[in-house]
Amino acid sequence: MKTVSLEFKTLALFLLATTSLFAADAVNFNANAVTKALYRNTAIPFFETVPTISSNTSQGYTGQPVYCAFQPSGECLLSAGEYDDAGLKIRWSANGGSAGDHASALFLFKKANFLNGLNGGSVALMDGNDTVRILFGYMNPGKTGPNQPVAAASLRLVIKDDLGYHISNSMPIGSASELSVKATQQVYYQYNPASHAVNEAGTTGQASVPSFKNIEFLGFRIDAVRGSKVTRRC
Repeated sequence: MKTVSLEFKTLALFLLATTSLFAADAVNFNANAVTKALYRNTAIPFFETVPTISSNTSQGYTGQPVYCAFQPSGECLLSAGEYDDAGLKIRWSANGGSAGDHASALFLFKKANFLNGLNGGSVALMDGNDTVRILFGYMNPGKTGPNQPVAAASLRLVIKDDLGYHISNSMPIGSASELSVKATQQVYYQYNPASHAVNEAGTTGQASVPSFKNIEFLGFRIDAVRGSKVTRRC
């Protein structure tokens, strides 16, 4: 992984390289496509037809449109930055937020913008070996805990197929690391991205079994809790 200065890394939890659910990559979000950082400090509702981040809405952005939802408690930001600024992320500024504050951010990519011709026809996960790979940047100061700027952080996969939306069990994530999981081997739940819960972007329902057929959206949700060291940005 590229080594970067602590000074430039904020809460960095996000798709910097490849999400591969097919024989070819469906999503390859490149943080270098962000030439001017985007920040949002209020709740963002999810709309299937309106991307939050796109070349039309974000000056200089040249990557695939990203459909977002954001549910913060306290002073917190959803942000998209270039590679040295950690890509798609949740961010707390120095002296921002209070210990115990939650933030939840959803980042989805639409079939119409899938790569390698996968935006046409039926897209399905056919192989149990299909893998989702996500790289994480640096979480200042490189560790989590109740006495750190970030108390805890986790990620969930999100997929919309012909049965609706599904969200996986949460997976803890660490600083400057990589997550690689078999998409079809996760435990999933029904998911409604358009209806916020108190501390979540979207709401989670009963256990579900995705068909992985006619996939319309895929991506992930990150959740984080502010630690007690609120004088530090992260």
